[in-house]
Formats: sequence, C-alpha cells, structure tokens
Amino acid sequence: MKFGSGYSTTLDSAQATIEAVEKATKDSGEPSLTFLFTTEFYDHNVVFQTVKKLVGDSKILGFCSGGIITLEGLITHGIAAFTLSGEKIRVKTSLQKIGDNARLAGENAGKELLSAGIDGGIVFVFPDGAAANIPDLVQGLYNYMGPDFKYVGGGSAFDTYQFTEEGVEKGGLATALVEGIDIKTGIGHGWQPKIDPMIITRSIGKKILEINGIPAFDAYCEQIDEMSADKFEFIRMKYPFGFPDISGNYLIREPFSLNPDKSMDLVTEIPQNAVGNVMECEINDLIENTGKIAAKIAKTSKTDFVIIFDCIGRYLLMGDEFHKELKRIIESTGQDVPLLGALTFGEVGSYIDVPLLHNKTTVILGCKFASKK
Repeated sequence: MKFGSGYSTTLDSAQATIEAVEKATKDSGEPSLTFLFTTEFYDHNVVFQTVKKLVGDSKILGFCSGGIITLEGLITHGIAAFTLSGEKIRVKTSLQKIGDNARLAGENAGKELLSAGIDGGIVFVFPDGAAANIPDLVQGLYNYMGPDFKYVGGGSAFDTYQFTEEGVEKGGLATALVEGIDIKTGIGHGWQPKIDPMIITRSIGKKILEINGIPAFDAYCEQIDEMSADKFEFIRMKYPFGFPDISGNYLIREPFSLNPDKSMDLVTEIPQNAVGNVMECEINDLIENTGKIAAKIAKTSKTDFVIIFDCIGRYLLMGDEFHKELKRIIESTGQDVPLLGALTFGEVGSYIDVPLLHNKTTVILGCKFASKK
C-alpha cells in the first residue's frame, strides 16, 4: 500500500487541482481513495470535474477548509490532495444534504456507509460547519453505525462545499468509511476552567439568552474583567465556554456574536440547563498541549502519514504564533513523515469512544497501513 500527497497555490481551479493530484499520484500510483482539501475562491464544480478525470475509479472525499496544513506551513489559498492505493483499501462514501433535519442526514449517511458490508474501520466526517445541529448529525451517524468504528473529521468553513466521487454539495455532509488503515487519535485543546461553574438557564439552539438567571452577556462579563461590548469581537476568542464530561474533559463551545438583548450566539448548539465554565488560556498553553498530543501519538505507534484537523478559531487567536503549533507537531511526528491537514469549523473526534463535535480543538491522526491478516 502506498500514500502520496501534493498541493498547489495556483489560482486557476483546474490547474491547481491537476498540480496537487499529479504530485500525490506520482508517489501512490493509481489511487483507491483520494482526499481533497480546498480553500475558498476556487470554482468547486471545476475542481470536482478535474479531479474526477484525473483519478478514474478512485473514491473521492473532500471539503472546502479554512486553510491547508502542510509540512512547509499553512496555506490560506490552495488545493491539496492525498491519495491512498492498495488492495487492502476498501472505501464507501456518502454525500447527503443536511437540510432541516441534521440527525436524519447523519443516520442516512450511516445507512449508506454500512451498505458496503465493511464491519470495521475509520469514518471520516466532513459536514457543513455552519449548519444547524451538527452535534445531532454526529450523534445520528454514530447511533446508526455503532461503536465498531472510529469517527474523525471537521466542518467546512467559509465556502461550505463538500464532495465525493458522486458530486459536489453546498451545505451538505460528505463521509467515507475506510478499511485498510489503522489510526491512533489524539485530541485536545489546552483550555482550563476560569472560576466558578455556571448554568445555562435559557438557550435556544446556538443562542444563549440567560446564564445563572441573568442576561448571558452580563454573566459572561462577571467572569472576564477585560470584557465589554466594544471588545467582544476579539476578547471572546480568548474565553470560550467549556462543558465537562464525567472524565473531566471539557467540550469547548465558542461565543460568536453578541446581540442587542445581551444574548450571545455560539458557533455550536448547547442545551438549556447545561453546566459549564468560562475557559481561559495562554497561547503557549495551547501550543504545549498540541505538542503533548503529537508526542504521545509518535511514541505509541509507527506512523506512515499524519492527518490534522485544527480549529480555525485557534489560528485566528494565535495569529503569527500558529506556526509554532505546527512546528511542535512536526517535531514529534517527524519531518520525514508525510503530513496534511485542514483548518476546520468544528472538529469531530472522541476522548474515549463516542464521537462529539468540538470547537477550538485539535485532532491529530497518526495513520499506518493495516497489517496483513
């Protein structure tokens, strides 16, 4: 089995796709599976038509990301491909419209993936990151498919395109069930609870109206001395909400906008009566945490290639410091190990077994080709 990767920053949609895919297939040969990560400002119908001609019968899975992560650094405008080939690689893909029933979209994807008769492997999950109820979508997918699979992925950002070999969808869900590679998953964020817990006393979908019985923004300001309405746009990135599980792992939810009635919209839904904390960190804490995750993966298993899903919110907060996070990953996994990733709008992964949708989190996959049975 072989792996290949390539990317291009050429502005022309067709030419960039050709350059990325040809670089990848030079190493992998004719692919069984082609991953494609793009950024905004490309014509995704042209990208799709071009990659279809180049990879023949290969299965295709991809989405439009907020940026592409490579060994050379972050690319904010480009197209990247990585290709897998080999007789042991078996793949089934699904492309769904999310519509107004995200859970059903997840269930339908699970049904289609299981129809291939693959009874174990990795489920890659690429939803529209801005759609409503993506946590329900992930739960619907998991409920239908069950615990015999590992679930990883991330949401598309900006131009929310998703694609498989069947076509291109805007505002949809692209998934693939892959057999023939094993992964070691690392997930984390580096945020720590600030002070006392709080209760989300009124919420509707992504909107928090009240915390501890008072307007949400008032309660938020009580815990953040530097916060004010005119500083919200930047300060919010430093202080997300965190909701603990029974093992003490915090699920992060990011405030996104402030409304005149002092309610706040989050990037992702949170249920009413949830108990959580305002979280805080130093940039170095985020970088250090990512380094520990990558180091743990590198120590526990041989890695043939690495895939990263990293929240675009982390990149926006870190700014020029973001390259340090990538450097820590590469130092751990090795400069000679192929690596590709994407900035995502919500990350799919699990601390233990059940997959969740995370915010402001990093998911690192140490991948190796499955051993012969």
